[in-house]
Amino acid sequence: MSLAEALKPKHGSKHLSMIVNAEGKVVQAEKREDEEQAVKQQEIIDLLFAAGYFRARIKGLSAFDKIVGGMTWCIDSCDVDIDVDLLFQENLTIGQRIALTEKIVAVLPKMKCPHRIEPHQIQGLDFIHIYPVIQWLVKHSMERRKEMGDYFRAYAVKQFDKMHPLPEIEAAIAFRQKAGANIRNVQDKYRPQRVFRRTGQPPADTQARVESTLFEYGYVPSVSI
Repeated sequence: MSLAEALKPKHGSKHLSMIVNAEGKVVQAEKREDEEQAVKQQEIIDLLFAAGYFRARIKGLSAFDKIVGGMTWCIDSCDVDIDVDLLFQENLTIGQRIALTEKIVAVLPKMKCPHRIEPHQIQGLDFIHIYPVIQWLVKHSMERRKEMGDYFRAYAVKQFDKMHPLPEIEAAIAFRQKAGANIRNVQDKYRPQRVFRRTGQPPADTQARVESTLFEYGYVPSVSI
């Protein structure tokens, strides 16, 4: 066996990639190079593409740009108040990558994501740990977009009906307006009119107070003999 073959990663083996942490120190991040890792990477790409993030299929983008771009897109689609600026740009510097991945990791608990992930796992492209987070984000963002779609669809229908009502709707509106005017006229005509006003203290008895009030408005209670 040659030296190159001996040093070549075996199937299912792991090697460490070098990344820079928040303190600016170079640290080792585990990046598993096995079949499961490749399968999870493709599943992540397929998930993002199916959810509507079509940049995940652009061959010219790096894996980091696809994954992190998809994560920020999903978080933005959820339309939640996270008080964090997740501005994603392609070909970020090392410092910008660190800051962005740390923001993403900090935002996930605020969104009540059940999965936990560390910044170095995103930077090191640990697809096995990234996959459940992406899966939850995609599901959550699709549910949110469906809710917003239903809301905007109902609002659009309401606005259309208001601007372009159907003939039967116009007839119903005209009938309600005419009926409402007639009802108001009847109410005004037969509105209770005060005839008398009590000058002294009201009686202590409840029945007497009721009859006294009715008498003020012209109702004369019948007296049995």
